[in-house]
Amino acid sequence: MTSILVSSKRKGLGKTTLIKKFIKNLRGDIVVIKSSIHDEYDGFKLIEDNNIIKEDNTDTNIFDKAGAEKVYYLKSNKDSLKEGVKKSLNKIKEYDYLIVEGNSIIEFINFNLVFYLDLEGGDKKDSAEMCKNRADVIINKEKEQQIELNLEKISCFKAHLIGHSLGIPLKKVGKMLNNEQVRVEDCQLGLF
Repeated sequence: MTSILVSSKRKGLGKTTLIKKFIKNLRGDIVVIKSSIHDEYDGFKLIEDNNIIKEDNTDTNIFDKAGAEKVYYLKSNKDSLKEGVKKSLNKIKEYDYLIVEGNSIIEFINFNLVFYLDLEGGDKKDSAEMCKNRADVIINKEKEQQIELNLEKISCFKAHLIGHSLGIPLKKVGKMLNNEQVRVEDCQLGLF
């Protein structure tokens, strides 16, 4: 299963809209987890109850309507997150893509691709800084959603995944890689 994290500096930067775009662009069975981490939560809960998932005006309902095969809402306090993630991932296996919205979860899942939505100013959580540092793709919300590749080298698989998820033709992805001097390695054809 290919895993993608969508994180951001703060609320309101478009994580849900970006995930909706991924659901429409990617081919295969997709499971989405909306994660919410707060100290006020008691333990860890992975919610799959359709009455909660399909509640009007929620991110989970948007993901469901966009066409995700399965949508979960993860509620956890920081201390329970690691154990909860381990238990939950055992339940989620028969999908092509796992897309997660959140920040803190990056500590416990080795994602194939990490997107970070950035904007100057305002407060930033420590978990957001960690996501930005580990992001493969940074989308700057001030610069007409400019896409920056936050890496020195990339595998063909990851380059294809960026193109497919964002709906960017592979030729344009190649130009982006060249412009940002990102070296391609682990070529699927064995060329690099």
